[in-house]
Amino acid sequence: MRRTIVAAAGLVTLALAGCSGSPADPVTVTVTEEAEAQEEAPAPAESEAEEVVEPETSSSATEEAEQTFEMPAVVGQNLQDAQDLLQTLDSYLMDQVDATGLERFAVDDSNWTVCAQDPAPGAVVPISTVVTLSAVKLDEACP
Repeated sequence: MRRTIVAAAGLVTLALAGCSGSPADPVTVTVTEEAEAQEEAPAPAESEAEEVVEPETSSSATEEAEQTFEMPAVVGQNLQDAQDLLQTLDSYLMDQVDATGLERFAVDDSNWTVCAQDPAPGAVVPISTVVTLSAVKLDEACP
């Protein structure tokens, strides 16, 4: 059983008595006790108990393999066109390399020609594979 003691009225009376200036005045303190009945919730019955469901570890999760695509032949194509083609196959991870070894960066991909590719044409690879395209500027020959 929980008891709540309400003594606010007594505190106010004490505070006011201290302000009156007369120390001989009697102080009245009122204390009220209230009893609260504790309500206990009944324990859940066996049929109401929470059921723990384990996630299924069936073969459907392992059968769900990453999407793949067949790598097209892009050597000889314009670099921008090769990138566009790969994106239509859901391949968005690409790296462009300067085939001359000068480590230039292709600012305008349409001004470059693909000289080599990795993975090789015809390879079936996951879409998370980084495709590397080696290219040179349009007016240059592939090494």
